[in-house]
Amino acid sequence: MSIAFDCLPNARDLGARDPLERNASLIRRAFELAAQQPYGFTFEDLEQIEAYRMQRAGTFSALAFSTLDCVASLTDGRRFHLAYGAGPHRPDSVTVRQMVTTEPFPSIGASGRLSPWIDDVAELNHRLGLPLIPPPPVPVILPLPARH
Repeated sequence: MSIAFDCLPNARDLGARDPLERNASLIRRAFELAAQQPYGFTFEDLEQIEAYRMQRAGTFSALAFSTLDCVASLTDGRRFHLAYGAGPHRPDSVTVRQMVTTEPFPSIGASGRLSPWIDDVAELNHRLGLPLIPPPPVPVILPLPARH
């Protein structure tokens, strides 16, 4: 897996060898590029990453261009899907799409080259410097009183 990301500028520049640190670096870069688009948000507006996924690096051709997708929740309640891509002979770029609040994560395309969504993101959010968002409270179901 490290071979696939050694060509990415942020992974190489930061010397990140830990996969989570590499992913955090790529997400930061995606937000830098997204800030230049007309959606009006920056990394400072990020509340949490809900999920992310990487392109599988199974063949040499897949190593030429690598992608990271993430679904991000912003502090104002908006959600976005960011698709970041970079490669040795292409400038890095990001595609940004606003999502409806209840919209599920985008599906894997017909090519199936993207890995499934990773939604265990507490450590990644921590690496990004985001505060821990506790899970919602579990509802307590009390037994009904017995009728006599």
